[in-house]
Amino acid sequence: MTVTEQGVRMAVRCGDCGGTAVRSVGQFLMHGRDLWWDAERSCPHCDAYLCEHSGPEAIPADVREALLTAHGPARLRLAGPLTDPVAALRALREGTSAPLQEARALLAELRDFGLSGTAAEMAYWKALLAGRGVAAEVADGFGRAYRYVGPPELRGAGGPGGQPVRTADEFTAWVAARTAEELAEPFTFVVDLGGALRLAPRRSEHVACAGGDVVLSAGEIGFRRSAGDRADGGGREVPGGWEVGTVSNHSTGYCPDTASWPAVAAALARIGLPHPDAFTYAAVFRRCPRCAGCNLVREEHYACALCDADLPERWNVDPADLGA
Repeated sequence: MTVTEQGVRMAVRCGDCGGTAVRSVGQFLMHGRDLWWDAERSCPHCDAYLCEHSGPEAIPADVREALLTAHGPARLRLAGPLTDPVAALRALREGTSAPLQEARALLAELRDFGLSGTAAEMAYWKALLAGRGVAAEVADGFGRAYRYVGPPELRGAGGPGGQPVRTADEFTAWVAARTAEELAEPFTFVVDLGGALRLAPRRSEHVACAGGDVVLSAGEIGFRRSAGDRADGGGREVPGGWEVGTVSNHSTGYCPDTASWPAVAAALARIGLPHPDAFTYAAVFRRCPRCAGCNLVREEHYACALCDADLPERWNVDPADLGA
């Protein structure tokens, strides 16, 4: 991936005439090194035009969400063995002004799995690392990202955040802290932007589990004891003899497509958990083009439950880009 500029066109309300205007936002590298974002608004009804912003300030969360939703995340990985971790740590601190402990956590993530974000952000990190003599590569992530599309009041309602589980040791510690009653039920899960599995009690809201952020997938997941400690398909020891029994993309907060499975499979493979080859229950979400209601399609009956209009065959719950 060589893209260092991305943009999204979104429908917004015109402040002058009240009609539907177009807001164009983007993020890019200025002079190949400085990370900028910009936004402008134009109305085809009254010809109003406004340049909202252009500069290196921190990108607003809604703009970043729109870019990730429309284009999907990019992933930054080291191009080879890290021979100078101090140089990499300095580059990460330079780019974030983060405390040393936080920068060390970023470095560990970069070494173990890679960092994820918008394509421009990952190109920015690549340039900073290159300036310190550390080679890295930017590639596509695991499909598109999904932002929260459920009831707005639930987004700020709080609830238990999901516990990130990235390694076999973290899963072993997490499952040891669960009771038999808890393990008898599925858990709420999301796969966060960094590709990590986050777990919370079953009745938790997915948006709380994700900390309000965009996700690569979301649903419910159940674990069961395998026949005993054994190796997975990659020759690694299965954590504590556990495996995934059931897993779905059933989340009415994020309504992820069934195409989000590769992100889930990658998160489980990262831990070393044996798992099915696909969702054991694949929820099919569609938004009605007539009444805008969100539907869970059952038995392949593609008709809106609210107005009986035909539903599209392709996922359409949150088309962030007007050009999509």
